[in-house]
Amino acid sequence: MFFHIQLIDDPTVPEKRAAYREAHWAYFDAHRDHFVARGATVTDDFEGFLSSVLFVEFDGWDEVRAFIDNEPLNSNGVYREVRIRRWTNAIKRNQRDFPRREDQTYWYIRGFGKPGANDRRNELLDAHLAYFKPYDEEHFIARGAVLSDDGTLWDGSANLIALPSRADVEAFLSTEPFYSNGLYENVLVERYKFGGRPGQVA
Repeated sequence: MFFHIQLIDDPTVPEKRAAYREAHWAYFDAHRDHFVARGATVTDDFEGFLSSVLFVEFDGWDEVRAFIDNEPLNSNGVYREVRIRRWTNAIKRNQRDFPRREDQTYWYIRGFGKPGANDRRNELLDAHLAYFKPYDEEHFIARGAVLSDDGTLWDGSANLIALPSRADVEAFLSTEPFYSNGLYENVLVERYKFGGRPGQVA
């Protein structure tokens, strides 16, 4: 089963992230085989951390909850909120295989679906996939649907994408079929940076 995890930073304890960073990296290295993607969202000026965002595969809910409960940043109070949701790995590629370039800028896009939008989403799915297809090879790092806890209903989306600017992200979203047809209550867009130690392809 695939899961998307948002770990929202507690802005009152920024020193804790630095204090437990090495333990965090070691823990994630030990669980490397479970990751589709891992990284942090940051302010547009890169001065502040906003969250950690993870895309992982585990056998079930008990396993993913145990993984997060024992993660050093989480267990030592870096985060004020933890969100774990079912997710689909739509492009079947891990972040470490994404073709990176020095000039790229990366974004986390989290769409929160409106209640009861599942049927309309299914009607628009072919148009949505056709819209995304030209971006899959060189722009999407990871993308997929967020699902209800039992995996049966669409509840939004969680994507990582390389686009030059926030304005480019907004233009990309403006004609995307789910977005333009009002399927989202809210869409969060934040700068994304790859996780791992300096120089590590994680």
